[in-house]
Amino acid sequence: MSNTTRKFSTRHLEFPAQLLVEKDAIANTQLLSNLQSPKRVLLAIDEGVKHLAKHALSDIWFSETSTVHIIERADFSNVSQVDAICAKKQIQTVVAFGGGKVLDVCKRLASLRHIELIVIPTALSSDCISSPIAVIFDDSGKKLSLPAAIPNVIIVDTELCSQAPTRLTQAGIGDLLSNYSALLDMNYAKDRAHVDGFSYLLAKSAANEILGVQHLAVNDQAVITQLAEGLILSGLAMGFSGDSRPCSGAEHLISHALDFLNLGNGLHGEQVALGMKFCHHLRLLLNLPGLNHAVLSCIDNFKIRSTPETLNISKSEFFEALSISPDMRQGRVTFLESLDSIPKVHLEKAYLNAFVPV
Repeated sequence: MSNTTRKFSTRHLEFPAQLLVEKDAIANTQLLSNLQSPKRVLLAIDEGVKHLAKHALSDIWFSETSTVHIIERADFSNVSQVDAICAKKQIQTVVAFGGGKVLDVCKRLASLRHIELIVIPTALSSDCISSPIAVIFDDSGKKLSLPAAIPNVIIVDTELCSQAPTRLTQAGIGDLLSNYSALLDMNYAKDRAHVDGFSYLLAKSAANEILGVQHLAVNDQAVITQLAEGLILSGLAMGFSGDSRPCSGAEHLISHALDFLNLGNGLHGEQVALGMKFCHHLRLLLNLPGLNHAVLSCIDNFKIRSTPETLNISKSEFFEALSISPDMRQGRVTFLESLDSIPKVHLEKAYLNAFVPV
């Protein structure tokens, strides 16, 4: 065996033990019925899905060995509350049923307590379903991206998710499509930062899931299924990489800056779609590779809010966020790293091309 060959080894990576993505998945699986007594279960939900959870997960809801807890916010206080309940009740399995804040709190808890975690999203608004990252607010209200557990089981009921508010689904599509922009930055940084080929391939394959169905209605079962599968693959791509780089580039830095400055009223997926558009046009002005036209068309075809006007952000506020965006992730190399040296005329032109109708 050559010395070169001996340098290589395989990797041990975490995957969910079970994954189910289908219509009426909750009713069709035996996984949840197996959680009844004597297993001690915590059902974590948000207030908005309380009645839905009581109906869809009645076996768990009414079990004598189950505890139902409402998560109000994705912050350290709520993580501590869930942790205390798990300790007091000697919880063996946490079932997270709801949107991103519920999943993030429970994923963070599971990474700290090393407890079995089942996630059942009720909306597909981001790639938090399977990602090893949880967005948690600190005591000052600042968003932090913290290490989190990859769920043991993921159940996506596509019928249930198709009933979520359309804007949440549109945001999920925006988050998934942003992989294409992030991968451009991975290519940009490849001479200075390691590019994990498997995470790159997964992130690209994940985003490809949604391009073929852009002619359908946003709540069509085919769209919901492709979106769910794509978002799950995105989360696993980050697991492969060990960070969020395959799914988070310059467009995400702009979104993080908007959050940091508390500007506008956009959802995460909407903000990264906005960032994608601007970054695409700025890249072209800098003679860098841009996005395929089909990606931009997909944003528009699904009517994703992705302009400063639709997200209640003024032009000056956008440029304020842009100015601090390179500092949002220390060590993250993107084409915005030399923002200070980019001529202002290019920045103005990119804004005009991206957001001002002809």
